[in-house]
Amino acid sequence: MNKKIIAGILLALTVVAFSVPAFAAEMKVAYVDVAEVFDNFQKTKDQDMVLKTAGEAKEKERTGMANAIRTMEDELALLAANARAAKQEQLIEKKRQLEDFDRTTRQQLAEQRDKVVREIFQDIDAVIQDFSTKAGYDMVFNKRVLLAQKKNFDITAQISAELAKKYKKA
Repeated sequence: MNKKIIAGILLALTVVAFSVPAFAAEMKVAYVDVAEVFDNFQKTKDQDMVLKTAGEAKEKERTGMANAIRTMEDELALLAANARAAKQEQLIEKKRQLEDFDRTTRQQLAEQRDKVVREIFQDIDAVIQDFSTKAGYDMVFNKRVLLAQKKNFDITAQISAELAKKYKKA
C-alpha cells in the first residue's frame, strides 16, 4: 500500500513538474523601463518647464523681498537710537514674511510637482495597460524590479511611442 501511495505522489509531482514549464512557455511577458519612459515623455519635459518658470517667478519675488530687507537694514544702521526701535520691529516683520514666503513657496511648488508627476504616471500606466491588452501580454513588469532580463522582452520604446501619440492628440 505504501508503495502505491509513493508511486502516486511521484507521478503527480512529475506531471506538475512538466506542466509548469509548458504553462510558463505559453505566457507572454515583457518589461518596461518606466523611469526612461517618464524622463523621455514630452509631457514631463513640458511640465518641468512650467515648474521652472513658476520657480523663477517666485525667486524674483523673493529677491525683491530680500532686497527690501537689506535696504531696511542699511537704513537701520544710520538711524538714531530712539528711531531705531520702530524700524527694528518692521525689519523683524519683513524677515518673518520672507520666511513664510519661502516655506509657502516650497510647499506649493512641491505639491504642484507631486500632482504633475502623479498625472504623468497615471498616463503611463494607462498606456501600458492598453498596450499590453492589445498586444496580448499576460504580464508586464517594471524593469526596476527585475534582476536579469533579455532585451527582446523590452517594450519601452513601444510604450514611449504610444504615449507620445496619445499626448499629441490631447
